[in-house]
Amino acid sequence: MMNFDNWGGGGGSDSSKRRGASADGLTMIREDEDEQPSSSQQHLDVLSRVYPEDGRLVGTDAIFTSSPNVIPHHCSDVDSNPHKRMGIPTPSIYSDNRGEIHNIKVNNDKRINILYTKRGYLRSGDLHPNTQCDFVFSGKLRVWTLEDDGSTKITNYGAHDFITIPRAVPHVFEFVEDTVLAEWWEPPGFQAWFYKPYRDIVNKKMKELEDEAARTGSVGGRKRKEKGLEILVPVGNKNWNTAKVVLGVTFVGYLGFVLGRRSR
Repeated sequence: MMNFDNWGGGGGSDSSKRRGASADGLTMIREDEDEQPSSSQQHLDVLSRVYPEDGRLVGTDAIFTSSPNVIPHHCSDVDSNPHKRMGIPTPSIYSDNRGEIHNIKVNNDKRINILYTKRGYLRSGDLHPNTQCDFVFSGKLRVWTLEDDGSTKITNYGAHDFITIPRAVPHVFEFVEDTVLAEWWEPPGFQAWFYKPYRDIVNKKMKELEDEAARTGSVGGRKRKEKGLEILVPVGNKNWNTAKVVLGVTFVGYLGFVLGRRSR
């Protein structure tokens, strides 16, 4: 049985990271000396860079059209997205070596994704025109966000933490442990653009682990998993529509209970 008296602080913590100066004077994010080296340190060549022009655009609509580092994402479930090439079907499960993304909708309106991600992987490297919300059920992760001065901030999150990423803020999720979390967007509707400096890191890490899987048949000692998208039921199945409502109400009620406990 879950112990609801031990919920986390909910706001995350960036106290384990501090800014310093690199040899060329650029702002960088540095690990505390008493911490174990993390995969963030593997990417200091990018994390140590400052993108002042992009920083001035963070949080504004202009970042989607004025930054050469922002490029269209390949999918969206919002018809008005001019870069839409395909929709993400719901309900469905997308699987690859990183884990799984369970895509569901509540009342045919709000998308809620439940993600399981293995330790060592990265996700995202993108930004959205609406607020992204995440709730961590288990595990640990770091979230990188582009600051308004063009530097990168890293914040630690753990089980039972609530994460909010404001609109038009490039971000990366770095998974320190096997992690299960839920994500959704406010107002509802998934749209995304890649932030190339971050997405290149995500893709590079993915390729490194894919190469390991090709050589050994496993990733980090775990069996390799084939990439694929499983569409669970035909669109318009009335029984599933009813199940989605029940599942959605249950999830929202559970999340409300958790947040209510933490606010006491």
